[in-house]
Amino acid sequence: MEGQLLIYNANILSSHDGFTPGNADAMVVTGNHIEAVGKLEDIETLAGAHSQLIDARGRTLMPGLHDTHIHLWKVGNLLTYMLDLRNSSSLDELLTLLEQYDRLYPDADWITARGFNEAGWKEERMPTKNDLDKVIKNKPVYVIRTCAHIAVCNSKALEVCGITASTSAPEGGMIYKDDSGRPNGLFSETALGLVTAHIPPYNKEQLKTMIRVARKELYRHGITAATDPAVDPLLLEAYYEMAEAGELGFRLQAIPILLPDGGEQPFPLPRYFSSEYMTVNTVKFFSDGGLSGRTAALKRYYKGSAGQQLADQGILRLRGSQYLSLCRAAQEQGLGIATHAIGDAAIEFVIGIYRQLRRSFPSGLRRIEHLGLPEEQHLRDMAALNIATSMQTIFLKELGKNFIQYLDDDYLRRCYPVRSVLQHGILTALSSDAPVVKDLNPFSGMKAAITRRDKEGHSIAPEESIDIREALQSYTGSAAKISVLPQLGSLEPGRPADFILLDKDPLECPPETLDSIQVVTTFVGGLPVWEHSAR
Repeated sequence: MEGQLLIYNANILSSHDGFTPGNADAMVVTGNHIEAVGKLEDIETLAGAHSQLIDARGRTLMPGLHDTHIHLWKVGNLLTYMLDLRNSSSLDELLTLLEQYDRLYPDADWITARGFNEAGWKEERMPTKNDLDKVIKNKPVYVIRTCAHIAVCNSKALEVCGITASTSAPEGGMIYKDDSGRPNGLFSETALGLVTAHIPPYNKEQLKTMIRVARKELYRHGITAATDPAVDPLLLEAYYEMAEAGELGFRLQAIPILLPDGGEQPFPLPRYFSSEYMTVNTVKFFSDGGLSGRTAALKRYYKGSAGQQLADQGILRLRGSQYLSLCRAAQEQGLGIATHAIGDAAIEFVIGIYRQLRRSFPSGLRRIEHLGLPEEQHLRDMAALNIATSMQTIFLKELGKNFIQYLDDDYLRRCYPVRSVLQHGILTALSSDAPVVKDLNPFSGMKAAITRRDKEGHSIAPEESIDIREALQSYTGSAAKISVLPQLGSLEPGRPADFILLDKDPLECPPETLDSIQVVTTFVGGLPVWEHSAR
């Protein structure tokens, strides 16, 4: 007989019954699947004499959490090969960190870093090449903003990449200039590819190292399933190899990207793939940028930016004809479509393409990533066209200061409007988009969805708050549905034994304390993969 677990004395919560407490207090796991869930006296006879017994001691047992939009290798990259700048509180601190990193790694061919957010600095401006040149002149430096839609490089990097005043930005991107008309080191959207094409790429083994490191972060936060929403061909190979070798250790939905930054030639269309731990069933596009860096495509100007180069109305990245053609090819292969769209102009553009696709592929999966500023009509259209969405309320906490600074009152009133989205019956998951944000804890995302406050306590569209059961559903059952992984997201017989034990009951926690919930143990496939050391 396969190994068995009997977990008892548990407060069991599951998405399939609306997270109703008291329906069950025990669960039997046989091998890597759930055998039974119910009252101990009703199911204990299903456990064999040699079953491992786990007394949950009244703790909450619930399905493993699912982050439907997290850039796993990038999370791992900031913990391994790249300088993390997300805690830098000023331009001066950023420069100091770069200088220290250069001294620590003098043989590095390039210095790459990520994570600055100028809205939290006293300078309240983007760095330029002149700033970076003050600390590093002899080697190329590439620093990515926290949103990953804007980056800055030093003069040496411009020289290495052959970028001059006469260099043209690719469609859907921008090269920013100084008063003399020369590049000032800042790039956005597809123009990032002008620099990244010259940075030595990571190899597969390095990518696997990043994934393993990121996996520890998933386990620590009770995340047993994750969607990586922008996978290039080499990363996809690394994932395939890890899955084949049985070393992924979590349920992965890999979403390959089809259009590289700055490139006209799309990547090869991936094939549909499904195994126990890995699925490839959707492809990804970027239609615009981000709100926090003012590159999301808006119908109106960003607040105070009319006529300025760095903002205006953001950037629409896609050409309609190419986008529609690639989407058709993907849907013909049975693949779903996920498109990054944050600004209202981008959302409207994407819905228009999805409407055309629905005529030919009425049952095809189509989802919008982020959905930052939808209009009421957009939500009606999404409901009618069966378009799903993965949103990030954690942005309200970590990037809310940017939103308040850059968006007018009308935009702020409908910024990441999760309540309205749910009221329209739209399938909605919540996620982190880490490492755009540093806090990838799903309970922090739930807290933000309920309290809707930034780090300084300012409210953003409080009427768009949801309740704790809706928040839990968005990280479990709804996350499984939007990923087309119906076997995940609940504690039911026959489902994979992916579950977590918590030190507190989320239903009993005041919303302000949700992020204090501690994952005690994380199980994947019936095996404990992480335990809190201070039990």
